[in-house]
Amino acid sequence: MNPKLNQPWIPLSRIESLIQLEPALVLIGLSVFSWLIYRMFMTKVSATRHANLRGLFVNLLAHLVIFGVVLTGYTLAQRGLDLGDPNERLTSYLGLAVLIAGAIVFVKVSRIFIFEYLFLGHMKEGVPVLLVNLFSLLLSIAIAGWFATEIFGVRLAPVLATSAVFSLILGLALQDTLGNLFAGVALQLDKPYAIGDWIEIVQGSQTYVGQVEEITWRATTLIGLHDELLILPNRLMATAEISNFSARNAPIWRAQSFRLPHTVDVAAVKQLIADAVTRVEGVRSTPAPVVFIRETTESWLLFRTSYTINYYPDQYRVGSGVITAVVDALKKSGYTAAAQRVQIVADSGSFSGPSVGQF
Repeated sequence: MNPKLNQPWIPLSRIESLIQLEPALVLIGLSVFSWLIYRMFMTKVSATRHANLRGLFVNLLAHLVIFGVVLTGYTLAQRGLDLGDPNERLTSYLGLAVLIAGAIVFVKVSRIFIFEYLFLGHMKEGVPVLLVNLFSLLLSIAIAGWFATEIFGVRLAPVLATSAVFSLILGLALQDTLGNLFAGVALQLDKPYAIGDWIEIVQGSQTYVGQVEEITWRATTLIGLHDELLILPNRLMATAEISNFSARNAPIWRAQSFRLPHTVDVAAVKQLIADAVTRVEGVRSTPAPVVFIRETTESWLLFRTSYTINYYPDQYRVGSGVITAVVDALKKSGYTAAAQRVQIVADSGSFSGPSVGQF
């Protein structure tokens, strides 16, 4: 048999220098440590989060088993070499499989640590996978670069230098995609909103309202007031005016206006409107509703009532209830809405007859 056919494509000496017992023990220790964090500090998380973490641990366990199998195969092949079996090709490939399996386990454990850190943070209903996926991608690229240098002897600096033109062309082609990616990262660092928050986005003449469902590398997904799905690019979110109605768990102020004639008893009308608003389901008693005169014209007084609600999506239902309750209370008390009055002054040089008319 030709000895060259049994020569490994990858020098076995490089594989042997990288595969040691200590890194394998570190991987197992990190896996156990991540499980202990889950069992000790995350017992009160939601069922969805438990399912997510358990799925990650099941996946990690499967890769640990694969890592153990290929490590055992490499150990046996290495022992065969020591006993005089010259099959270096098989041993070299098994060693490469051990390194790849170990790198995958390390990335999986790192993802679990990131998820656990985010779950222990302030987010209420979920975590954006953008940061986790970006971290996993960068870690995988770093490990792949290290493999290329240490195992295959590839010098990355010349490769990166010669690919500068290609990178420029690729960057121009992916300008929008990269813009959304970096805008999403900036949003996650600034945290103007979190998953589960009700937000209002104003961009020019367009207004979008919804609850944050997911934040990915490209877009933010909202569930609208009528259960519609709104997918907004992260670049739009980064440049828009965002109002967050869930960030501080503070009551949400809303208001309604009513036009009444000048002849009404102002104090009585204010008390009547306040009492009617207080009885509406969904209106908070603390702080109490406020009634004031917003403006006055020749035709009416504009009474405005401000009240608070707990939950942003209830604003339209509660607002409808406020209007109905106030209108009914005004009718029962004999008050009617003010009518528009228009005063016309005629030009005496072009019109004969009464100089002033009112409608």
